[in-house]
Amino acid sequence: MNNFVGTQGNKNVIGEAGLGAGGRPTLILVATGDESYPENALIFEHLGISDKALISFIGRDHEMIFDPSSIQRMAHFATALFGYHLQGRPEQATYFFEDFVAQYDDLAWGVDADD
Repeated sequence: MNNFVGTQGNKNVIGEAGLGAGGRPTLILVATGDESYPENALIFEHLGISDKALISFIGRDHEMIFDPSSIQRMAHFATALFGYHLQGRPEQATYFFEDFVAQYDDLAWGVDADD
């Protein structure tokens, strides 16, 4: 069953039958300058799980997916998440949690309050 079909034109995504039914650890990496940033923040807010994280790339836009330094950072977070959850390596949690993100001025843990 695929609950994640997009929010545009689909009122069922938000709520118990949609995002509220999610049951897998989730990491959302999003650029604050992306026009879909508010929608991504809404999706994060309505995920029906506690094991979730949203990391905001401050001042970046959707084109960050083509920037080598952004790609490297996104790969870092994905590798840490998968190492922690799929390989059972608890030390990997250090590399995608709030304290790690707080070390960088161009990242924010959760939805960036300035946006």
